[in-house]
Amino acid sequence: MCKCLDGYKPKAPQDWTQTKLNQGCVHNQSWSCGEKKKDGFKKFSNVKAPETTRSWFNASMTLEECKNKCMENCSCTAYANSDMRGEGSGCAIWYGDLIDIRLLPNAGQYLYIRMAVSEIGMSFHFDFSG
Repeated sequence: MCKCLDGYKPKAPQDWTQTKLNQGCVHNQSWSCGEKKKDGFKKFSNVKAPETTRSWFNASMTLEECKNKCMENCSCTAYANSDMRGEGSGCAIWYGDLIDIRLLPNAGQYLYIRMAVSEIGMSFHFDFSG
C-alpha cells in the first residue's frame, strides 16, 4: 500500500480513497526559500532514490557542499550522496517533484528532502555561516 512520507500529504485525497495514486504527494507546508533558518532538510533512511529526469550530479562534491548547493536553489527538493552505497564523495540533487520514491527495508540510501523547519523538528540544525 502506498502512503506519503512524513511531512507530505496526498495531492488529491479524494482519489487516494479510490486507490488512484497517480497525482502523488505534496508538502504539508510550503518552504520559505531564501529566508534563512526557515527551511532545511529531513533525512530519510532506506530510500530508493527518485527517478532522475530532473536531477544533477557531481562526483567530486562533499555531502555538505551538496546540501549548500541545494539550499541555494529554490527548486531543489532533495539531495543525496551520489555513491548509492553512501560512501565517499559525490552529490546528487533533485529538482521539482520527487517521482518514484520508495522505502526499502534494509536497503536503499539516505535521502535529504527539503521541508519547512517546523516539520523537521527540534533536532534540526543547518549552518548558514561561511
